Amino acid sequence: MKRAIVLAISVILALTMAAPTVLAQSANGTAPEPVRADFIVMPGDPGGSCEDPDFPIRLQVSGKGKEITQPDGSKIITSPGLFVTVTNTVNGEQATFSISGTFFETTAENGDVTTVITGRNLLRDPDAGVVLLSGNFSFVFDEKGNLKQSFEDTDGNGQVIDVCALLA
Repeated sequence: MKRAIVLAISVILALTMAAPTVLAQSANGTAPEPVRADFIVMPGDPGGSCEDPDFPIRLQVSGKGKEITQPDGSKIITSPGLFVTVTNTVNGEQATFSISGTFFETTAENGDVTTVITGRNLLRDPDAGVVLLSGNFSFVFDEKGNLKQSFEDTDGNGQVIDVCALLA
């Protein structure tokens, strides 16, 4: 369940770089399609939320996105020109972020799903809450959708912004 929620958000909020966008257009001949979403994340919602301090946030997403399934079953999720506006619904504070990174998802023989993200991405994480990541990160879920490894900076050069703290 946690994996499904985080991955659903990941698909909506996936970010891209120029090379994956070209790959997305050439992989099956179609360009990324428009994406729009508008939803509320309540404190304590599975998958990550603003809990310290507690407040609901509104996520408004717009841009383009595409999920590409490779012949080996791995997936690439791109979203060129995607933006998200995050609003603290209690005090009205808001911030808009360009989230133009890429998600690469592979499944191991034991069922573990490893996701590597590059670029700028908004992530709902069960451990960290709602964060804006810039750089190269990875996280792992087991075959049942339980988080095994929260996001880790894979090259030591990434930046993590606590969106909840920013809007508190």
